[in-house]
Amino acid sequence: MTRRHRRTTLRVVAVGLAVTRFATAEPSPPPIVRVFVAGSDEALSETRDAIEDLCARSNVAVIVRDAAGADERLLSATHPSGLAEAYVDLRPNAPGQVVVVDGESRQTIERRTLPSPSTLEMSIETAAEVVCSAVDSILATRVPAEAAPRVVPAAPVPAPDSAPPLLDENAAHGRRAETAIEPSVAVYGSVTDLGLGAAVGMGASFGLAFGDRRVRPGAQLSITGYAPNEVDRFGGEASFAAISTRLVPTLEWRASSFVSLFAGVGGGVDWMRVTDAAAPPGGALRTRAATVNAIGTGLVGVSLWLGRWAGAMAACGADVDLFRHGYAVATPSGPAALFEPPRVAPLGLIGLFISLNPSRPASDATAPRR
Repeated sequence: MTRRHRRTTLRVVAVGLAVTRFATAEPSPPPIVRVFVAGSDEALSETRDAIEDLCARSNVAVIVRDAAGADERLLSATHPSGLAEAYVDLRPNAPGQVVVVDGESRQTIERRTLPSPSTLEMSIETAAEVVCSAVDSILATRVPAEAAPRVVPAAPVPAPDSAPPLLDENAAHGRRAETAIEPSVAVYGSVTDLGLGAAVGMGASFGLAFGDRRVRPGAQLSITGYAPNEVDRFGGEASFAAISTRLVPTLEWRASSFVSLFAGVGGGVDWMRVTDAAAPPGGALRTRAATVNAIGTGLVGVSLWLGRWAGAMAACGADVDLFRHGYAVATPSGPAALFEPPRVAPLGLIGLFISLNPSRPASDATAPRR
């Protein structure tokens, strides 16, 4: 075989080996897109479904993780390389936004503020469209690896000193910032026993709730007035009226988007005024015209949200007279009890409330659930 024939044969073998290697090579894995979602467990789950469905057309691998309450500065932290990273803010007490950065150059590709007011479902769909559109734009700028040199990712920008620390995903599950303060006012009807059976009154309260966790502390300050009641004993007549004030620290559990349960223990005072309408024969009313009594109280109740800003509430509990007292009249045969408030009096409330700065997103009370 001549040298020329050997050279031709080697070329044919080399081409055949190259073709065989290309034909048997495994396909490269799809590029990775990491999405960090700040919000409730429901927001995290539904965002994962929406982005995976919409980005399926781009043939990318989507990894959705809980942002653990951190803000967009989380994207400046060091993460494994990928095509893109996104931050979606769906927290109840923060303006919704979407930020997408290039996984290699670390440049911001898209920054969008979600429309408000908007349901949770609409916010998630908008966020998914923004993320997947940005992914398509990044893919369009990429060239085949064989024709383009490898791009070295830029060094991540260190987070400012004020940036919140990144928490371990397992330890930080469900943690949320507790900066929200939600005031509310309520009007209600009240029924209790002041010593002569059921007494009906009307009242108003001012409440505060702190934070946006599922379980959060709060407090209620209320004032209730009871209509005058008449008592006729021993041939005499008297009427009494009462005004109650209470300060009750509470603990609220938001069981669902529509239902919250609360409980509290506190105290206050009852101001009672007794007016002698007709003294008994040969006697006189033997009590001061007005008294102030120290009262302890406990409540458990439920709030039903009728919208983002308002709802109905009902509660039951008991008032405890801390210093036992009663009211008496003087009769010819000696003092006689006119009436005596019970040591423990049952209490019932029902009314309406308005939230002055709701920490719940607009979707909580109005959005259909998937």
